[in-house]
Amino acid sequence: MYRQSELQFRAALPRPRGGLRTAFTFTEVLVVVIILGIASAIVLPQVTSNDDLNAAAAARTVMADLLYAQNRAIAMQTMHYVTFDTVNQRYTLYSGSISPATILTHPINLDPYVMTFGQSGPNNVSQSVSLTSASFNGVTTIAFDEMGVPYSYSSGAATALSETGAVELTCGSYTVTISVAQDTGEITVN
Repeated sequence: MYRQSELQFRAALPRPRGGLRTAFTFTEVLVVVIILGIASAIVLPQVTSNDDLNAAAAARTVMADLLYAQNRAIAMQTMHYVTFDTVNQRYTLYSGSISPATILTHPINLDPYVMTFGQSGPNNVSQSVSLTSASFNGVTTIAFDEMGVPYSYSSGAATALSETGAVELTCGSYTVTISVAQDTGEITVN
């Protein structure tokens, strides 16, 4: 009796047109996988460009070093300087007086505080990022006084910034600007 009612139940179910078809064929699955593979090969390289991430990471490093020089100037109650060299792709942190040069010691690796772009090593900022420009009243050295106020420094003289100072970093087609406000010394990344 049970078997007979089961058969009657199945007979009452509607049948799909074209016969029973409950799964995809191997060919259909293979075509979908190939299409997805081609699409990912075209789209992923454009989506996964790390230029923006590399530039942002380098900007955070430069910003942290500027803040370190500024905070150290306040703590030590002496002028601190950061000199940017776009030709040699590096910047250096100094304390006290630039002449004679007193290069700071990096607090982590205890090397001289000379940070380089495009190289490897303990004081490397990034291998793929370049230091495009640095300008503080038209010069490449910024100084912080005992209150953390920024100055441009050239030929032994510190001059108050007359405009916002800027450091520009480039990675591929992506550019980041680090700004130093003229009176407050506030450091931001744009």
